[in-house]
Amino acid sequence: MSKEKKRILITYDYFTPAFKAGGPIQSLTNMVRLLGERYAFYVVTRDVDLDGTQLEVESDQWINFEGKAKVFYASNKNKGFSGISRLLQNVSPDIVYINGLFSLFATVYPLIYNAWHSKTGLKVIIAPRGMFQEGALALKASKKTYYLMVMKPFMKRGNVAWHATDEQEKQDILKNIGKKASISVAGNVPAIIQEGNPVDFTGKELRLVTVALVARKKNHLTFLRVLRNYTGERPIVYDIYGPVKDEDYWRECRQIMNEMPANVTVSYKGAVEPPLVAGILSNYHCFVLPTFGENFGHSIFEAMAAGLPVMISDKTPWQNIDKKGAGWIFDLNVNGDFERALEELITTSSEKLKNKGEKAKRLAKAYLENAGLEERYEEMFGG
Repeated sequence: MSKEKKRILITYDYFTPAFKAGGPIQSLTNMVRLLGERYAFYVVTRDVDLDGTQLEVESDQWINFEGKAKVFYASNKNKGFSGISRLLQNVSPDIVYINGLFSLFATVYPLIYNAWHSKTGLKVIIAPRGMFQEGALALKASKKTYYLMVMKPFMKRGNVAWHATDEQEKQDILKNIGKKASISVAGNVPAIIQEGNPVDFTGKELRLVTVALVARKKNHLTFLRVLRNYTGERPIVYDIYGPVKDEDYWRECRQIMNEMPANVTVSYKGAVEPPLVAGILSNYHCFVLPTFGENFGHSIFEAMAAGLPVMISDKTPWQNIDKKGAGWIFDLNVNGDFERALEELITTSSEKLKNKGEKAKRLAKAYLENAGLEERYEEMFGG
């Protein structure tokens, strides 16, 4: 007689086919694909994407997802506390796996349910998804400080544990929750590397790309200001892909985009669905992300996996790319360091860029081989 699978109920505001909320959707989707044979996953999510676009799914019922999970896409009538409570009671999970910190639907209601109605033996695991990073907490800081003060009693209950995706996030959790926090470390699960078109590193113009949410945290503005002040001779093309999350921020970006020198062309290309990203990346010479903080950086990983060198800030887990010859890291706190990295990129020959792209690809492959993802998640969730 086969052993019954452990029941894990996942909460997050967005799940495939939603894609505009970025990395966490990919992390959860890939985790379910990786472990769906071992665990009985139930995903409770909303039936819209980040911008409110209605997903083409059947709402308010359990839908089979690739034979690896059952997904409940909640409409407005089921996204309140009573709806979440009913779903938790019906599934009766062994583990509630909460993703993110600041959502009523995905975080607050499950934690209140846990405090009021939890069954004996229920375990709750919270994955902050980078929201405890210093750069992330600095945005709307007063609201977040008050929120965490109110919610910490619910987050520090005896059956609540934490999921950090790297050692830095573990330290962020300890700093904000306390030294007694129970923390498992398991890296984000990226998409399996797919062979895209080979990158052509030749051409007079330097082609740069960012694929990310258009939000203040991603810090496009810093790069746009660098490009506005560019005085070099080589033409630069910079294309931005990703859904606009913050209209005020995007207005600031557009204003600077209209002030570029004659030999710099900046274009916004819109949101792009994940399966198309690898093909798009092959049209560029380097991936750029001046982010204020990344929990993992799926777009960084995908760029490297596609054979593209990357130029990123020092606020990501990818601290070894310059030492590995896979790109450039610049310090956001050092004036001129971004310009220094861009100048090095501009003067790098096509052959050396290709070599960096190959090293980037090897670095992405090594992450998959060495991360021990399946074992780490099984340690966290148990047998």
